[in-house]
Amino acid sequence: MKNIKFIKLLFLFGLITFVSCNKEPETIDEFAEAITNNIKDKDSEGLYSLFISPKENASYGFASAKITPEESSKLKSSQDLMNLIIRKGTQKKPDDIKQINKFFSEAHRLFDWSQIKSIKTESTLITSKKVKTIRNKVMVDSDTYDLKIIIELNDNKTHRIKVNKAMKVDNRWVIFPTNSFGIEIEK
Repeated sequence: MKNIKFIKLLFLFGLITFVSCNKEPETIDEFAEAITNNIKDKDSEGLYSLFISPKENASYGFASAKITPEESSKLKSSQDLMNLIIRKGTQKKPDDIKQINKFFSEAHRLFDWSQIKSIKTESTLITSKKVKTIRNKVMVDSDTYDLKIIIELNDNKTHRIKVNKAMKVDNRWVIFPTNSFGIEIEK
C-alpha cells in the first residue's frame, strides 16, 4: 500500500516537473524573450522548437515544403497529405538547424548578446482567421503578426530582430518560416 502511495506521489511530482519545464510562451513578450534567449545562448534546438512543427503544419494544412504534382497525384486521403507534410518537414530539419546556426553566427558578429539590458516588442496584427484542422475538422484561431523585438544593450545601442511571420495558432506561439527562414536582424 505504501508503495502505491509513493508511486502516485512520484508520478505527481514528475508530472508537475514536466509541465513546468515545458511551459510554452503565453504572451507575445514571453515569445520574444524565448526567441532572444535562444539566440543569445546559441540554442538551435530551442529556437527550432519555436518554429511551427511538421506535425502542426500537417494538422493545420500549412505546407512549408513544396509538394510536387507527382506527389499530389499519389495522395488518396487527407491522412496521406498529413503524412507527406510531416515527412518533408522532418527531412528538412537538419537543413533548418544548419540555417539557424548560420543565423547565430551572423547575429553574434553584430553585437555582444551578454550585454542585453532590455527587450521590448512591437507587433502588428496582419491577419486573424480560423483554420480547420485536416484530421478532425475542428476550427482553431490563427493570428499572424509582424513582430519586431527591440533589444537595448548596456551601452544604450539598440538592435531590432524582425520575425516576419509570428503566429499564434490554437494558443501556441510559433514562427512560420518565410523565405526559408523567417527571422532577420535589421541593420
